[in-house]
Amino acid sequence: MAPYQRRLTLPAAHQRRPCRAGPAKPSGRTWFADAVDVASFLVAGENIIGIDVLTYSPTSLGNASVQRTGRPGLLVRGIVGETDLSVPTAWKCRPVKGRRFHQGRNTLFLGIQETVDGAASEHGWLSGSFNDAAWRIPALDSQEPFIATPRPPLAVRPIPQLTLAPVPVIGVTRTSDPGLDWTRLLSGKTVEIPPNSDVSVDVEAGFLMTAFLAIAVEAGRGARLQLTAAECYEQLPVDIPWLRRKADRTDHVTGDLYGDPDHYVFAGTGTPNAPEVFSPFWFRTFRYLRLRITTTDAPLRLQSLKLTRTHYPLDVTGKFSSSSDVQRQLWDVSVRTLLNCMHETFEDCPFYEQLQYAMDTRSQALFSLHLSADDRLIRRAIGDFAASGSPTGLTESRSPSVEPQFIPGFSLYWIRMVAEHVDFVGDRSFTERFIGRIDAVLGYFDDRLSSDGFIISAEGDGILWNFVDWTEAWRASRGVPDLGPRRANTIATFMYISALKSAASIANFCGRTGLAEEYTSRADAVTRRIADGPAWDEQTGYYLDTDSGSPQSVHAQMWAVLSGVAQGAAAADLLRRAVADSRLAPCSYATTLDLFDALRLAGAHDSVDWKPWEDMLAQNLTTWAEDTVSLRSDCHAWGSVPLQHFPRYILGVSPAAPGFTSVAIDPAPSDLEWAEGTVPTPQGLVTVAWKRTPSGREVTVSAPVAAVLNLPATASGTTEHVDTGRRTLTFIL
Repeated sequence: MAPYQRRLTLPAAHQRRPCRAGPAKPSGRTWFADAVDVASFLVAGENIIGIDVLTYSPTSLGNASVQRTGRPGLLVRGIVGETDLSVPTAWKCRPVKGRRFHQGRNTLFLGIQETVDGAASEHGWLSGSFNDAAWRIPALDSQEPFIATPRPPLAVRPIPQLTLAPVPVIGVTRTSDPGLDWTRLLSGKTVEIPPNSDVSVDVEAGFLMTAFLAIAVEAGRGARLQLTAAECYEQLPVDIPWLRRKADRTDHVTGDLYGDPDHYVFAGTGTPNAPEVFSPFWFRTFRYLRLRITTTDAPLRLQSLKLTRTHYPLDVTGKFSSSSDVQRQLWDVSVRTLLNCMHETFEDCPFYEQLQYAMDTRSQALFSLHLSADDRLIRRAIGDFAASGSPTGLTESRSPSVEPQFIPGFSLYWIRMVAEHVDFVGDRSFTERFIGRIDAVLGYFDDRLSSDGFIISAEGDGILWNFVDWTEAWRASRGVPDLGPRRANTIATFMYISALKSAASIANFCGRTGLAEEYTSRADAVTRRIADGPAWDEQTGYYLDTDSGSPQSVHAQMWAVLSGVAQGAAAADLLRRAVADSRLAPCSYATTLDLFDALRLAGAHDSVDWKPWEDMLAQNLTTWAEDTVSLRSDCHAWGSVPLQHFPRYILGVSPAAPGFTSVAIDPAPSDLEWAEGTVPTPQGLVTVAWKRTPSGREVTVSAPVAAVLNLPATASGTTEHVDTGRRTLTFIL
C-alpha cells in the first residue's frame, strides 16, 4: 500500500477544511467517480486543493473489500475558475514518506493500521506558504489496460457521501498516572506530559461508533504515540481474533482493551496555532480509545482528541415506542448498530471485517426499509452481488471482495433480498435486470437436487463453505450442520423451496408469468418429495438436518415453516416444541429474524423471546454482538431484529402489494398497554397507534390517501376520516 499526496494552487484563499472522502468502493468491474462541488469552500485569494491518495498492492490483502488495479492512479476532471483540473501541470504530487500500512492481529481483513514517522512527513502541505518546489508534476498515464486487470469503466457514485459529524469524548475510564488531569481533554484544554514519561489513558466515547480520529499536539519532539481502538473491556482472549471472553463491557477494573494499535512518532513541530496532527487514513471502530504516550527529553502538550462520526446518511423517519421501556432500548440500540454497519456498503462487523455478506445484508436491507424510504444502498448491494455471479450460477457470499468465497445459501438470501425490495419499493425497471442471475442461482440448486427431494451439498473446500449459523453445536464445524455421508441437506432444500417462491413473485411482478409458473411448479414438486420423505423423523416429530440420524436443529423446523412445507396448526406445534427443546441447536442472532418470522407465520408469536437481547443490555453493550459462540464482535447489525419485528408485528404494518401500494394492518396479539410508530413507504408515512381499552385494542391508522389499507378480518367498529391528503382509520381488535 502506498499513499500519495497531490496539491493544486488556485488563483482564487487558503483554507483547510476537508471536502469529501471517496470514491465509493468499486462493484464488480465498475469503479465509481465522485462529483465534488468545491464552490462553498472557495474564498477570495489563494486556495489549495489537496488530495490524499491511497493505492493497495495486489500482492497483499489490505482492505479486503476494496478492489485494486495493480498500480496507483488518479483521474480528475473539472473546471474551477479558469483552471482545468485535468491538465497535469495544474498539479504537483509526491509519494508520502514515513507512513506505512500493515495488517493487524484482530482486523485480519482490513490492513488499515498505520505506523507513521512524523519527522519524515511534510507538515502544512495545505498551507499557501508551503514550499512545494521539490514536488513533481504528475505524469499523464497512457490509460492502456492495467497489468493483469482490464481498465475499469467508471460510473457515477450511486450513493450519497457519508456523514461527518463531530462527537465528544465523554469520559476517562483508566489512567496510568493519576497526577495528570486527563479530564481537561473533555473540555478542550491542553494536557501537558512531562519529559521522559511513559503514560497511558483510556477514554470513552459513550457508545460504540465508527469515526475518524485526529490527535493534535504541541512540541514533543521524538515522543511516541500508541493509539488503540477497542470495542469494549474484556478478559484475555482465548484466540485473537476468533475466541473472546466478554461479560460486562464496561469492566475496566478486571478487564482490558484489546485491539490493533496505530503508531506515530512526533516531529515536535506543533505550535498552539498550528499543532502537529496525526489522523489515521481510515475510520476506526471503537467505544474506548487508549492513548499511550512516551516522551523523550521534551515535554508534549496534548491539545485535542477529535472524533468525527461517519456512516451512511440514512434519513431515519421510521419510529417506534411502546409501554415497554425495554423495547425502547432495544429499538435505540438496533438503530445505532445498523448505522455503524452502513458505510459505502452494508457491513458485517466494522471493527473486524467491513465486508458485505449476502445473509447479513439481506437482514440489514430489510431493517433499513423499516427506517427510511432511502433504498440507494440496497440497490447498490443487490447489484454488487449480481455482479459477483460465477459460471456455476452462485453469487459470491461477500461482495465486493478481493478474495472469492461461496456460501450457497447466501445466494438464496440474495434472491429474498430482491423479492423484499419488490415488496417495499416495487421498481420494475430495476428488478428486471436481475432475473437472469436469479435463474442461474436457482439452476445451481436444481442441478444438485436428488430424486428423493434433497439438495446434495458439495464438499466444502475453503472457497466453498456450507455455513448455516453460528450456534454452539456447530462450533467445531464452523457453522455447518452434520450432513451425513450423502451430504443430503434438508435446510438447503427448504431454503431452495422458499427461494423458488420468492423468485416466482419477482417474475410475476416483472410480467414474466410463464417463468413464475415454472418456479411455482418446481417448488411444489420439491415440497411433495421432501415433506414426508426421509427428512421427516416420525418418532420425534421433527425434521432432520439430513437424511439420517436424529434431529439436530431448530433451523430445519424454522425453514420447514418458512418454505410452506409445514403449515397451520402443525407448523405452530412444530415451532413451539422446537424452540423449547434444549436438544436442538438454537438459532443465533443471525437467524432469529427468520425464526421470529416463522413463529408469526405459524401463529406462534407467543414464543418470540427477547431475552438474548435483554442479556446484552445487562452486560452494558451499546450495540448488538455478533454471536454467543466466539464473542468476537460487539457490533453486528444482523442482531437489529427489533427494527423489522416491532413495526411489522407489534404495529402490524407490512406491504400487501409491490411497492407498498397496498398496506396490510394486522397487529399481532400483545400484552403491551400501548404501542405507536411510523413506517416509511413509497406512498408516504404510515403511522399506527393502538392502546388497550375495556372493549379491546383501539387501533388508529393514518396513511396517504393513495395507499390501500387492508384491515384484519377481526376489526370492528371502523370509522374513517380524510383530511389534507391523508386517511385516518380507527377500529377495535
